Amino acid sequence: MVAGPLDKIKVVAIIQARMNSSRLPGKVLLPIPLPNGKPVVQWIIDELNNSSFNIKVVIATSYNPENSILYNYCISHSINCYRGDEDDVLSRFIEIVKNEKVDVVIRLTADNPLLDIKLLDKTIHYHLLQRNDYTSSVGLPLGMNFEIISPLALLSLQRVTTTKEEKEHVTPYIKKSNDYVKGKFKPYESNHLKDIRLTIDYSSDYLVVSQILVLSDFFSLHGIAIVEKILLEYPWIFDCNSKNIQKSINII
Repeated sequence: MVAGPLDKIKVVAIIQARMNSSRLPGKVLLPIPLPNGKPVVQWIIDELNNSSFNIKVVIATSYNPENSILYNYCISHSINCYRGDEDDVLSRFIEIVKNEKVDVVIRLTADNPLLDIKLLDKTIHYHLLQRNDYTSSVGLPLGMNFEIISPLALLSLQRVTTTKEEKEHVTPYIKKSNDYVKGKFKPYESNHLKDIRLTIDYSSDYLVVSQILVLSDFFSLHGIAIVEKILLEYPWIFDCNSKNIQKSINII
């Protein structure tokens, strides 16, 4: 366990988001369930608010006009929102962290609403105990993993990143460099869920994740627990988007 009260450890969760996704435009504000449910991104925020840690949530989007509707949603719901460069996502993260005195940075994307806060908290514990610069979770379904970064490691990227990929996807330089203390953490012991697709990129992804979240409320099971129940009782739901092709690096 991490020494001291958990709510004294300051964490910023940065959720990168944009409205102009090529395959499913506007997906981050699509309601789950239709027609009047919470927007996709709000499911993430609400789960983060259940953390044992003191997490400040910031939406990181761009100045492109199509993102104004997302910015206005954040303002009307008292959600922190930072707007920056459309292509240089890393610069958005750096500017947010420059203005925050934090111990831990979490990188999330707004197309992954099935967040398990207990598993995230376990991963933060591991990251702090190991004194890592960078920790990634492994073994979870596609769309349920997360990245934990130390603020100093993140800020260091301003000096060393040069490629379009590094600026667009935030952590590639850390992953390939030997200059950082890195770790992979498996917060859930089972191996049989890692090939399930729970990110939202296509319309079929939205329908699968939407159904899971509806059943989550119905059964009062959340995160990995509802995924396990559906796999046991309704495994055919996961067939609906199993053929979808995932980009090599997940960016929304």
